[in-house]
Amino acid sequence: MRRSFLVLSLVSSSLAAAASGFDNGAQGARILGLGGASTAYAGSIAAIYTNPGLLGQWADTVQRTHFSLGGLAQSRRSSFVSLESFGRTDQELSIQPGGYLYATHTISKKLAVGLALNTPYGYHTQWPSTWDGRSVVQESQLSTYSAQPTVAYKLGDNFSIGAGLVYTYGRYEQTRALGQFDDRSAQAHYKSSGSGLGFTGGIYGRTGDNLAFGISFRSPVKLKMDGGTATYANIPARDAALYPASAGLSTRLTLPSQLSVGLSDKITKNLLLTFDFTLSGWSTLDSLNLDIAASGTVPASRVVAKRGYEDALAFRIGAEYQAGTKLTILGGVYYDESPVRDEYITPEFVDANRIGGSLGLVYQLAPKLALEGAYSFGYGQ
Repeated sequence: MRRSFLVLSLVSSSLAAAASGFDNGAQGARILGLGGASTAYAGSIAAIYTNPGLLGQWADTVQRTHFSLGGLAQSRRSSFVSLESFGRTDQELSIQPGGYLYATHTISKKLAVGLALNTPYGYHTQWPSTWDGRSVVQESQLSTYSAQPTVAYKLGDNFSIGAGLVYTYGRYEQTRALGQFDDRSAQAHYKSSGSGLGFTGGIYGRTGDNLAFGISFRSPVKLKMDGGTATYANIPARDAALYPASAGLSTRLTLPSQLSVGLSDKITKNLLLTFDFTLSGWSTLDSLNLDIAASGTVPASRVVAKRGYEDALAFRIGAEYQAGTKLTILGGVYYDESPVRDEYITPEFVDANRIGGSLGLVYQLAPKLALEGAYSFGYGQ
């Protein structure tokens, strides 16, 4: 007889990203509570996104089908100080919503399949419409949605491997003022969307009852965003011929690869510690070029935003404490390197090396139903 296990997750929030760059960080409430240290953590099916090899550990279980779903919300705040007026401008509060759905199913005692749906990358930056840097950016948003079908095989009681295909759809929008005009309402608005394919793979093993390890790799995904539009508004009549009302737009955006190595150690009967090291290949993102097609008498043009990102490291430590038969307490700390070099910091996406921490709770409502919630805060300068 087939049985299912359902996990409902509380909305999880983070006042800063729980990973470097515009990586949205942990894609699950329980994983967020651990500070993202989940490469060798078999306590949640959400970890199959981090390491597909973990899926094999769910093959030989009484419950053949498992589900986990929940929501995420993230906010990033930063400030700008003008070198001319020394006035300070604060970024407006904007929430980047996200969510996830995970499902696993046992085919046999050694084979399992799974599906991960989540929102791995993104940001939403919004500044006052009349601020000093309005000609650079007023508002910008990137949203991504990922689907990862996964299969894993259990090679033995203590070892499993897994792999998956990664399909990602992305949507990008940006609004900026045209600073060459006295009219502050003159604006350019760019938007485009597209998708790309990648792959992921991982292994998981236990060296005994208490110590486990995991290694995983996720390939870069190149989003081909075609069929977009560039629109212009409130252009003075004398220059209207230079800016078409609308033109075609395309761009390319590469999401980074990730190599993760993790350990987990059950220190006591009730306490589990997890450790993660991650290298993100942000150096593939050198610039974001918006290619605007010719329209009427207006020739094709390119808007270039130099990024010059570098590869970045992250270190995470998580703890899981079984406080009772129904309550589990989670905690984590992390340090994330920023891929953004000082000379390429822009107000469109402000980033810095960050340290942070997280807390989470899991409550077992019934034998097959659990409620999870987590919160994370990070600070960078």
